[in-house]
Amino acid sequence: MNSDGTTVFLTTHYIEEAEALCDRVGIIHQGRMISLGSPLELRKHLGLAVVERRRSGDDTEYRYFQDRGSATEYVQSLPSSTERIVMRESNLEDVFVELTGRRVSE
Repeated sequence: MNSDGTTVFLTTHYIEEAEALCDRVGIIHQGRMISLGSPLELRKHLGLAVVERRRSGDDTEYRYFQDRGSATEYVQSLPSSTERIVMRESNLEDVFVELTGRRVSE
């Protein structure tokens, strides 16, 4: 449909669905559009790589980096006492949480 010039407006709480299907995504929080762009543009603004650092209990720190190399350098600089470290690509859920301070399901 898009190649025919047709615009489809999709509203969803399933952020993975929006990331997979949409050319442009608008994030609405408390009735206001707070961000608009392609999924890649929104992720680039935040950072394409994320490091999750779980320290104790439910205490998790998220750090965002523009590239995987920078994230790797950060991970290598951490003390070995860090309980759990996950390095991954960022996604729209990360963008939403950073912009709104809450998860989509909350």
